[in-house]
Amino acid sequence: MRATYRSFAKVNLHLEVVGLRPDGYHELRTVFQSIDLCDLVSLELGGHGVRLEVSGHDLPADESNLAHRAAAAFLSTWPLVDGVRIKLEKRIPVGGGLGGGSSNAAAVLRGLRDLLGVQLATDARLQELGRDLGADVAFFLTGGTALGLGRGDEIIRLADLPERDLWLVTPAVEVSTAEVFQEFRDLTADREISSMGPPAWDEGLDWQMAARGWNDLQPLVMRRFPEVGRVYNALVEAGARVVRLSGSGATLFACFEAPVGSAELESRLPTDCRVLRTRTLKRTSLQRLRVVQ
Repeated sequence: MRATYRSFAKVNLHLEVVGLRPDGYHELRTVFQSIDLCDLVSLELGGHGVRLEVSGHDLPADESNLAHRAAAAFLSTWPLVDGVRIKLEKRIPVGGGLGGGSSNAAAVLRGLRDLLGVQLATDARLQELGRDLGADVAFFLTGGTALGLGRGDEIIRLADLPERDLWLVTPAVEVSTAEVFQEFRDLTADREISSMGPPAWDEGLDWQMAARGWNDLQPLVMRRFPEVGRVYNALVEAGARVVRLSGSGATLFACFEAPVGSAELESRLPTDCRVLRTRTLKRTSLQRLRVVQ
C-alpha cells in the first residue's frame, strides 16, 4: 500500500515569549496559521524498518530527521507492519520558521494511521506522539488557525480566518531555532520577558486583529542576521500593510492591501531572496487537499 500526502507549512501571526518554564523551555503564546506551501510525503508499506529518501534539499535521511522519527514512533506504538519507505520532496524553505520538519512528522503520523487503519491512533494519541517529537507537530495535526500555549504544543482551535494571499520572502540564510531561543534567554535573563498584555486571541480574531500581532524574536533575528532586516525594510517600503517574521525566521511574510506582482516585488528585494506567493488555508481546505490523487 502506498499514498502521497501534502505536508503544509505555517506562519506565526503572533509569537509572544511569556517567560521561562521550569523544564528550561520558553512559555509561548502564539497564533499559528496554515498556508498552502507544502512538501510532498510519500509512504509505502513494506520492507524492514524505516527507510527515508529526501530530495529538494540536502537534509539527513536518518533518525535525526523528524519524518524518520515519526515513522519509527508510530511503528513502535502500533507494530502492524515491519517497515515503511518514505519519500520526502522538500519545497518548504529549511531554517525559515515555516515548520517544514514538524509538518513532515505530522504528515507521516496521519498517513500511517490512514494506510494501516489504526482506530486506536486517535487524534489525541497522535498529539501525544507529536509532542514527543517536537513542539510544532501538535499544531500540524490540527491545522487551520489555532492558538498555541505552553511550548507551543498546547493547541486550541480558533475559528478559521478567511483565506487570503500572503507573500513569503526568505533571505539566503538558515536560522537555528535552538540558537535564537538560547540567545533570547541570555538577553532577557535579568528582566521580565513580556511587558505587553496578550491580545484576546482565544476570543476569536479577524485579519485586522491579526495585523496587530507581533513576534518577540523578530528584533533579535534582525540584529543577528542583517539580511532579514534588509528584507523587512524593503517590504515596508514596497507598501506591505503587515510584515512579520514567522517563528524564529528567517522567512518574513507580508500582506498587501493592493495587488502586487512577483516581478514588481522582486525588483525591490535583495537579489538572493526566495519569493513565493502563498495562501492561507482553513481546516476544511486542508482536509480536501491533503491527499495527492
